[in-house]
Amino acid sequence: NMKHYERRQIKRHSKNLPIQIGIGTQIIINGQIRDISAKSAFIYIKNSVYFQQDDELNFKIENFNNGSGESIEGTARISRIEPGEGIAIYFTGLDEESSEQLSQLSLKTT
Repeated sequence: NMKHYERRQIKRHSKNLPIQIGIGTQIIINGQIRDISAKSAFIYIKNSVYFQQDDELNFKIENFNNGSGESIEGTARISRIEPGEGIAIYFTGLDEESSEQLSQLSLKTT
């Protein structure tokens, strides 16, 4: 399956990372990052009933860089919902460090 990712033009990385998504102040949902680039990500979530397209959410990815303890957090918007599969998000707000880590990611080759 990695071959499929390598053939794509935009650098997206297959990562099986846990991500926490917060909607408002009440709901926190755990998902898995299916793939991620400097600008967007696809997150596997079993149940997408809480989500609507264009919703803004908070997210946190812990141990982003191979267990280094670094985390990435910020805000994102939902660009697409695939029922039973998950949600596609694009990042709308990242602090400098998180932004830096994500752009580092896009420079690395798989």
